[in-house]
Amino acid sequence: MTEGIFIQNSRNALESIGKIRNLGVSLALDDFGSGYASFGYLADFDFNQLKIDRSFLSDLASSTKKQNVVRGIIALANSLSLTVVAEGVENEAQLDFLIHEHCQGAQGFFMSEPVEARLMTNYLVARQGGAKTDGKVRAESLCLGPSMLRKVAKQGRKTAD
Repeated sequence: MTEGIFIQNSRNALESIGKIRNLGVSLALDDFGSGYASFGYLADFDFNQLKIDRSFLSDLASSTKKQNVVRGIIALANSLSLTVVAEGVENEAQLDFLIHEHCQGAQGFFMSEPVEARLMTNYLVARQGGAKTDGKVRAESLCLGPSMLRKVAKQGRKTAD
């Protein structure tokens, strides 16, 4: 869910989120930090995951301010027991920074270009010991530990070469 949905009707959004969660569905607050960001959403709504907007990752290596903002978002999310995923990871320096700061997931072209739904299904089935994939499928967004994040990124670069 993006933050904008809460601006339109937060009461209905709160009720809908409750119903969805009761079905066992995990929810992510997408594009956190862009647009209508409100820390109140984190207190009022029951999310499982927070996705840091890609705009914070551009110039991350050269911007102390962006580093501090990303560090703060990750610390806040971790203190609320939310899984943190950073969007728009495009290089190893960004990934290393995120891993060092305890970000649990990364999404972006450094790991993989976008993957068609049917190929992603094959990939997920294969990860659980089912059918084999064609070897070209890599996850676009994974919540993994640091070593697995690096492994997925390296596999993505090898396949792209």
